[in-house]
Amino acid sequence: MRLLTTLITMLITIWPPAIAQTLNESVRFDEKIYDFGTIGETDGKVTHRFVFTNTGRDTVTLVRTRSGCSCVHAEVSRRPVLPGRTGYVDVTFDPDYRPGHFSKEIVVFSTDNRYNRIWVKGDVTPGIHPLTEKYRYDYGHGLLMEYKVMNFGTVPQGTTRTRSLSFGNNSTGTLNLTFHINSGETKGNRLYDSAASAVIPAGLIIDIPERYLLKPGEEGKIDVTVRMLTQLDSMATVVITPVANGFTLQPLTLTVHPAK
Repeated sequence: MRLLTTLITMLITIWPPAIAQTLNESVRFDEKIYDFGTIGETDGKVTHRFVFTNTGRDTVTLVRTRSGCSCVHAEVSRRPVLPGRTGYVDVTFDPDYRPGHFSKEIVVFSTDNRYNRIWVKGDVTPGIHPLTEKYRYDYGHGLLMEYKVMNFGTVPQGTTRTRSLSFGNNSTGTLNLTFHINSGETKGNRLYDSAASAVIPAGLIIDIPERYLLKPGEEGKIDVTVRMLTQLDSMATVVITPVANGFTLQPLTLTVHPAK
């Protein structure tokens, strides 16, 4: 019991800020919640200034802020605020890639580890982003995809695993896509049904849709499925080659690891 009491005393001594945080009642904000209303996702950042009055007898200095979202940035007035005088906190919200309703809390810390809380809220209407922002890899002829390598990880014998592959058409014409499967480092490839399925090696079956029609500016998604009939001895590497309007594009690599 004596040892436990000693440990608790040490913790209180070493980490007093974590225990001693209290509300700063001298800081009185004109408003604690601000509603930005409806804003556009691609219209840029929005900022609001929260003004407070020091209603206490001592000088107040704001030192830092904290928010649980990287979309919120806050700047405080760094100069000491004398009794009866005012200070501010500028809160900026970035709506990019954050459609829908939002409500964000900002904790404002002042000297002596005291704090206050303010909030911003609003609604973000979805915007249109360039496909190049969403899809990192350019396969040629306007086809953009999110992956260069699809790693299926370990697929045990007798199981099936499916992953989605998203892509977009960044050209001005319609893309008539076909997907062809051929072996990479693994030998013994067997193709059938116009390369809609392949066995690489025997016991590993890969299913992928054979054709996809993609209009200009349109996005699409297909499911790639791996079925493991027998145990792999080593990692299988499969090359999936997209063909757009008869033109062979850059390859996509698919990997499957043997179960331990």
